[in-house]
Amino acid sequence: MRIVFLSHTSRQSVFRVGSHHLAREFSRLGHHVAHISNPISVAHLARFTDPEVRARARRSLPLRLQCIDGAHFVVPWSVFPLAPDPLAHPLTLGSTRMLRKSLIAAGFDRPELMFVDQPLLDYLIEPLDPQTVIYRPTDIVAGKLAQTAQLRVLRRSAGVVATSAVVAAQLPEVHPRKPSVVVENGVDTEHFVPSSIPWSARSGAVYVGALDARFDWTTVDAIGQAHPSQRVDLYGPVAQSPPRLPPNVTLRGAVPYEDLPSILRTYRIGLLPMNHDPANDGRSPMKLFEYLASGLSVVARKTSALSAHELADLHMYGTSETAPNVFGTALTVAATPAGVAAANEMGWTARANRVLSAAEEMREQAPRTIGRIR
Repeated sequence: MRIVFLSHTSRQSVFRVGSHHLAREFSRLGHHVAHISNPISVAHLARFTDPEVRARARRSLPLRLQCIDGAHFVVPWSVFPLAPDPLAHPLTLGSTRMLRKSLIAAGFDRPELMFVDQPLLDYLIEPLDPQTVIYRPTDIVAGKLAQTAQLRVLRRSAGVVATSAVVAAQLPEVHPRKPSVVVENGVDTEHFVPSSIPWSARSGAVYVGALDARFDWTTVDAIGQAHPSQRVDLYGPVAQSPPRLPPNVTLRGAVPYEDLPSILRTYRIGLLPMNHDPANDGRSPMKLFEYLASGLSVVARKTSALSAHELADLHMYGTSETAPNVFGTALTVAATPAGVAAANEMGWTARANRVLSAAEEMREQAPRTIGRIR
């Protein structure tokens, strides 16, 4: 089949997200896959010193489809960061028309399946004219524009494949009722392997990911102060100025995905310090299983999505005040083979087969013509 993703994150990003892994796995299964992400815009060019922006811009001109892991990746252009209204096509500087021509030339005329992870890209659905749309929400959508776009996508879709039960439960009702399944994010088991370094020779804690408004600096500060002999290393681009941190807490900057296994293997603890932002409650963080697959224990704030798991080597805390004690316990209890085994059951090959099987069933059950998104 011809399969297209509308996703929030470019393949040139330092982050690997679920749609990147699914695109690779679908390609391995013999499908023809294209992945379209948030556009690079004139507003972004004002931040051209940002390495993320530079990487996306280099790959965007002139709307070039780049083949990675067997799938085609492309970043559109627009005047503004996103065009939240389908009527705003003129604001894309002709990018939508050029994008469509490029995709048709690559064999993506009327794709059989389109997965929409980013509802604000819904203005691309009609021009690309997919036969079946599947909404794949990865977060609880906030903000009026995004929620309105999400409703349009839901009305246009044949069904929903959500990354957590919490995210699925937060979706608005649409009529007729859409079929819905939950397939959580997984782990690249070929990339992340258990640490060969003995537990006694490992130390400290690591976090890898976005250091943005959803990150809990207060908890990291509390852990650092309570355990001054333990290194706490934070890897990822910093979206805002961090607070003053203890001397044993170090910002390491962004790190290439390819280097993560060699970095993770030296630590005992993988941190998931999510704050009380409502979006965190439904997150299915890939880092949970990447940490476990690497042979680390995980210390994470208790959320609805994480509480659904009964996992060895997962230590959860409720507040910043209780986090240091939970962290101290995790330091003294060696990670077990059960944690690695649990991660291996979440490999992306099996995840992709489940997503594709659910999508094909929804496609077969959907009416021949589903209403337009407006």
